[in-house]
Amino acid sequence: MHPWTDNRIHYRECASLVGAGFDVTLVAVESVVDGLRDQVEVIEIPRLPRVKRLLLSSPRAIWIALRTGADIFHLHDPELVWAVPLLRALRKKVIYDAHEDLPVQVVSKPYVNALARPFIVAAAHVVIATACLSSHIVVATDVIAKRFPSRKTSLVRNYPPLRVEESVAPEVTDRMKAVVYVGGISSGRGAEVMVAAATEPTFPEGWRLTLAGAIPAQLQAELEVHQGAEHTDFLGQIPPLEARDLLLNARVGLVVLQDTPAYRDSLPTKMFEYFAAGVPVVASDFPLWRDIVTQHECGILVDPSSPAKIAEAIRRYADDPQLLACHSRNARRLAIEQLNWASEAQVLRDTYSRIAQL
Repeated sequence: MHPWTDNRIHYRECASLVGAGFDVTLVAVESVVDGLRDQVEVIEIPRLPRVKRLLLSSPRAIWIALRTGADIFHLHDPELVWAVPLLRALRKKVIYDAHEDLPVQVVSKPYVNALARPFIVAAAHVVIATACLSSHIVVATDVIAKRFPSRKTSLVRNYPPLRVEESVAPEVTDRMKAVVYVGGISSGRGAEVMVAAATEPTFPEGWRLTLAGAIPAQLQAELEVHQGAEHTDFLGQIPPLEARDLLLNARVGLVVLQDTPAYRDSLPTKMFEYFAAGVPVVASDFPLWRDIVTQHECGILVDPSSPAKIAEAIRRYADDPQLLACHSRNARRLAIEQLNWASEAQVLRDTYSRIAQL
């Protein structure tokens, strides 16, 4: 289950619904970082290991939600999908929010045994079929939308809300010589490759790599003894707004997710947060991302498995301030004109208004 500080759930969806006049109660797992509550009533439940979470946390969350007497129940986790038929039997209005393409995501998990994969994928399809019993479905991408009936599915993309701080941020060429990655840190998200890039001969002198996000203890221990750690600052997990503030002093953002089925067709939220802060990206050369990054000239696409290619792209920005400034302006313009939360929030509010009248 998601922590209560989750960006999409709390700071986008819940905050937008409160702004539209809805009374919102968020039942979620306690967070390792703090954050603003934005007039959202938050009920925290303890963070438990995976099996206990499924057996104890999920039923507890649904029980607490029922006790609030809510008119609409908005579920965000596959492990809560069992409650959809129960809530519908109790004549409750239910929205299921699909953040990821579940069948593709589960087969990409490194801990999933190859022999178990067919059964895991079958279970994922059962989750989708059960979610279809909801009153309505909200999805984060067009790819996920194809899994659900179009007549009762709304696309609410995970674009960030624009902030005043971003409109008065320093010009990108006046910022610290920092390359930043914000988000969960794992091998699949390019952790080792990013740190290795800092050891390449082409990595610009005087620049620093900053990694901010939750990281498994074993992986952190491995990275901290890597040669690239000398050029890397490990900040750990920081509050969502603090993470966005960090971008205001960065020159380049990294989004070098590795080429797996789960990431190839994804739309990484952090890329859009980089754009909002006027930070051009060095990103994985995926077809879907080309339509954004190349078309709008707001970053450089690379082979995400190559530290040398990543370092070369960073070096291009370091050696060409005009290119850096141009891509920064394009990124910011794209965020203002298209890739921001305002239009997505309106879709969500309209969806709630329709569901409330059922």
